[in-house]
Amino acid sequence: MRRTLAFAALILLLCGSAAGAAQPAPVATQAHSLWDVWPRVRVSPPDPWAMKHRELRAALAALQQRHPGLITLVEEGVSTEGRKIPALRLGQGPTGVLLWSQMHGDEPTATAALLDLLNWLGASPADPAVRQVLSKLTLWIIPMLNPDGAERTQRRNAQEIDINRDALRLASPEGRFLKALRDRVQPVIGYNLHNQNPYLRAGLTGDQVAIALLSVPGDEALTETPGTRRTKQLAVRVGELVETLAPGHVARYDMDYTARAFGDSMTRWGTATLLIETGGWAGSEEAARLVRLNFVALAGSLTALADGSLEAVPAAAYPQIPLNERDALTTLVVRNARLAGGRALPPFPADLAFLVPGAFSGDSPRRREPSLIEVGDLTYLRGLAELDATGLLAVPWPAPAGDWAALRESLDSRRLLTTDEATLLSSIRALGEPALARPGFSGAVLFYRPDSAGALTLEGAVLRGKLAGGKLAATGPGAAASSR
Repeated sequence: MRRTLAFAALILLLCGSAAGAAQPAPVATQAHSLWDVWPRVRVSPPDPWAMKHRELRAALAALQQRHPGLITLVEEGVSTEGRKIPALRLGQGPTGVLLWSQMHGDEPTATAALLDLLNWLGASPADPAVRQVLSKLTLWIIPMLNPDGAERTQRRNAQEIDINRDALRLASPEGRFLKALRDRVQPVIGYNLHNQNPYLRAGLTGDQVAIALLSVPGDEALTETPGTRRTKQLAVRVGELVETLAPGHVARYDMDYTARAFGDSMTRWGTATLLIETGGWAGSEEAARLVRLNFVALAGSLTALADGSLEAVPAAAYPQIPLNERDALTTLVVRNARLAGGRALPPFPADLAFLVPGAFSGDSPRRREPSLIEVGDLTYLRGLAELDATGLLAVPWPAPAGDWAALRESLDSRRLLTTDEATLLSSIRALGEPALARPGFSGAVLFYRPDSAGALTLEGAVLRGKLAGGKLAATGPGAAASSR
């Protein structure tokens, strides 16, 4: 908590938000300006995960036609399955910057933001920030390094190699292409752009992480060099920009040095690298808002690098960014229920946590179905949506195919829409193991409210990780998405 508050206080100081300040400071002004300009320059699709190789190539061709002379197709790599991987160059400056995205095929948010960045650079020639970027920097951009993985919405390439762990052996053609480009153009800064697990918190008491940052080390000792000092400054600047728009949603990615990883190797090879990981930001149009945050982060930090203002950003503020906290956030938490969990046991007080998987899978075995992930005292765990089930009896029930109506029909056929506790518990016992509330259970959890006479009436259910029935109301930023 102290670390999270310290970082927030530092951002307020750096942004000039102290009481009595007459005008917003430049960083806050820049963040809001870029946020406001994004709808006018947006060319990215509504759903980043729907953008495959064909759509990316069409978008790049349209940008080249719209802004002749701005974007040069320098060369093309070839993926394992023969898809062309474009590498683009913009700007004429002395400082080379390499940005690569979607080396994991199911991590497309920054790819979408890069399209918007390209259009901003082409559509805003009078903007002083754009002039600075194009005159002081040369940008080398690979917007989709792993088109074969993107085609399948999977992390790995067609060889089933994690390209981000192929920097030493270079067994993948995609990895060889990235390494060859870096060796040829010798950029001093790299941007390694990814998506991370959206169910992470900024510290133990922070909010859902929308953007996580890492100044990527170049050796086991995590030695600070002029390059890593600069990427720490970039991380702090991105943190300032994002905190202005999404307070409490910035974290530091906690990762040890990994010699075979590309980010670590880039830093070791002389291209000091900033890792930007996009998480989640629950609420309406979440995917679009995350693309928008990425656009602000990229445009704002590149501007700081180009205009020299980055030099005034304190690298010492980097450790104050709260760390990613794992196993502290999930989709839905039901609190204070009285749970009849199965195995003929009497009801007991319990919280229940549910997870609804998204398009991002990460490197661990993917949960493909919404499920119950934990039962018991879940004080430590926060839900994007939460339901206070005080006074309700919760029971697991194998969900029939279909929706809430099908579930109600199934229960009605057993005369369980309105019942008594003894009958209900007897029905659960008869179902055996399929009606056992334990981690991995993917059926429904029913909620009954007793009346003064002890009769139970069905109030609703959690069905495929979401509230159903209309009588149960969740709270929190993900409440709307948690209801059917």
